[in-house]
Amino acid sequence: MTPAPRDVLLIAPPDGRRARSFGATLESMGWPPGRVLSYLNLMTGRANLAQEVRPGSVVRFESPGEDIQTELALIELGGGQPVDLEAGEIAPSRAWYAGFSQVLRELDAQLQGAPPHTRMQTTAHILTMFDKPATHTLLQAAGVSVPEALPDIQSFDGLMHAAKERGWSRLFVKLAYGSSGSGILALQWTGKRVSAVTTVRHEGRRLFNSRRLIKLEDWAEIEALIDALAPHRLHVERWLPKASFGGGTIDLRVVVIGGRAQHALVRASRGPITNLHLGNERGDIEALKAGLGAERWAEVGRTAEAALAAFPGALYGGVDLLLTPGWKRQAVLEVNAFGDYHRGVLVDGWDTYAAELLALEVRNA
Repeated sequence: MTPAPRDVLLIAPPDGRRARSFGATLESMGWPPGRVLSYLNLMTGRANLAQEVRPGSVVRFESPGEDIQTELALIELGGGQPVDLEAGEIAPSRAWYAGFSQVLRELDAQLQGAPPHTRMQTTAHILTMFDKPATHTLLQAAGVSVPEALPDIQSFDGLMHAAKERGWSRLFVKLAYGSSGSGILALQWTGKRVSAVTTVRHEGRRLFNSRRLIKLEDWAEIEALIDALAPHRLHVERWLPKASFGGGTIDLRVVVIGGRAQHALVRASRGPITNLHLGNERGDIEALKAGLGAERWAEVGRTAEAALAAFPGALYGGVDLLLTPGWKRQAVLEVNAFGDYHRGVLVDGWDTYAAELLALEVRNA
């Protein structure tokens, strides 16, 4: 079934790949071109969202990333200091999140005066999914399997104290509001020997994202790096081992749409960090399904669906999920508000964006 064409209003950087891809999906469905409204124009008052919405419009908020001026404006709005994002410097994520939160809430207020329309996702869902500690707490309360996490960590010393109290010696350190592997560090130690793999390059007081994973084996370097990351706010989890398949370490990104686990990707790497933009590869999803067997694969889907169900009313979300060696356990690592950019992955002939519009039509029928 192809849903009847509707007016689509996309809030996004107009030149970003996501806006272009969403437009391509609309064209393939025979829908009119989507109208794209930039975050920057809304933030500066050059546009008013309520005035752009038409009766019956579908309104979709997309990631504000991939546009440096938008990112800088969000950081400034949130009280952060300017950084050189073009050179890959890690953005002050607390300020970015504060700015993004303020913008979304202001746009919510504008929509109160708009004609009747349909939202593809809510501000509450987006902001909670962007907050890793909040998502972890929500999933745990819903009975979804997640890695154990440390309480609020504000320093290297605090991290080591909390980990040793629990007998842990393998940890994943993440930025609470980070995305795309920004600021991530996989840390393990035995006695006096320590090893960390990270996406972060530390230069003086400045931190930069690297697409080449960096290995550290010096306690002092690791301490300095974690202390430098801590002001961004950290989320620290116990490091669960990931299954190996096809010659690499793997985890999964499963997009749940309308309550159904649908478009899935295998992310394969030679190490513990699997983000695809770091040079890792898509694994063979059909081979993995065959290796797991129908019942285990169905269980993967049920776990991903349970993760999104912890966000009542959410139409879609990208669920990051690991399988432990021997397929003995599953655990949800994150739920991503904008984790549906799966180009070239089709289910029942639909890409993620088309499937979301179809699920929206079914929900509103």
